[in-house]
Amino acid sequence: MRVLGFVGTRADLFPLAPVLVQLAGNPDVELHVATAVGFPAGTAASRLREAGLQDGAFVHHDLGLHLDDASALGQLALGPKLSGNMAELIQRSKPDAVVVLGDRWELLYVVPAVVVSGVRLVHLHGGEVTEGALDERVRHAVTKLADQHCVSTAGAARRVAQLGESPERIHQTGAPGLDRFREPNPLTEEEFQAEFGRPLIRPLLMVTYHPPTAEMSGNAGALARQVFDESIAAAGTAILTYPGFDAGRHEIVAELEEIAAGGTAIVRESLGPLYPRVMATIDALVGNSSSGILEAATFSVPVVNVGDRQKGRESGANVIHCRDERPGIHASIEKALSAEFQELARQVVNPYGDSHSSERIERVVVGSGRTPLTKAFIDIGAGE
Repeated sequence: MRVLGFVGTRADLFPLAPVLVQLAGNPDVELHVATAVGFPAGTAASRLREAGLQDGAFVHHDLGLHLDDASALGQLALGPKLSGNMAELIQRSKPDAVVVLGDRWELLYVVPAVVVSGVRLVHLHGGEVTEGALDERVRHAVTKLADQHCVSTAGAARRVAQLGESPERIHQTGAPGLDRFREPNPLTEEEFQAEFGRPLIRPLLMVTYHPPTAEMSGNAGALARQVFDESIAAAGTAILTYPGFDAGRHEIVAELEEIAAGGTAIVRESLGPLYPRVMATIDALVGNSSSGILEAATFSVPVVNVGDRQKGRESGANVIHCRDERPGIHASIEKALSAEFQELARQVVNPYGDSHSSERIERVVVGSGRTPLTKAFIDIGAGE
């Protein structure tokens, strides 16, 4: 069986990698991986290796398209080229199934090429809710185009069913990104010093703030800066990472560059393969990243989820939700670092799964050919 996985950004690669590694290890699967959008020229291959994909275990297709302009116009200009390149790749490689994850805008251009070519589409992380992001609409659109749905929670499965998908196409597998966290391994103080060039002074906060893309008003930089400032003020050490490739990215990156120049925090574009170990080391996660909703509970890490980007998404009791306002951010970080909330977080069970999702997803992908391409719309309650 020939399987093609699409990876648009490093953020997608992180949760998708365990699935790709699982498929690459199956002797009955010939794995192909296409990359584009969030990987500058010549960098994708090394990122795939960092994620655990070994040379010779898969075929890499760099679609040669990188998003330099993260504005809406930049996305709309790149999209048709991405669709064309993906269609050409499908014709050349002739996959039996294509695997995509999530809700990124680029899937609006990738997925139609798969569907029109008559190739089965397996979608991961459908049925979730993020009311404050454009991703919300993309995710549900991809659900209706997909043939198989590997969802993370019972709530997500219910929502996919509400969209008219039949039960035999819906599989509650859990979130595959958690598979990378089966054995949390914190950094020692010596390892932290060697990696970041400064001592580990607690509390240690990790901060990621993405543009709230559903209703962008051109103030992404200002919104992000208040999150960064409040986090730095509360932390002994703060690690700040870059946002995703959404409209407003450049404004946030400008703020991060200014902070990096001042030396008040550690600023990294990405933590790459070091991410699980950093997550196992931190005292709290701050921002609006899906990582705080999906993954932090596995590490018993308190989370301050700022604003509406993740609004409506299921979360554990380790997550504190607050508005994009300084007083609320300040109070929420203070609460997250309190002894009482730290103890509460240690007791949380992650609603997104048990770190064994990739095996289940592999079975769905391998068996996807047994389900016909034609789909019936299932009316809930019909005939009652």
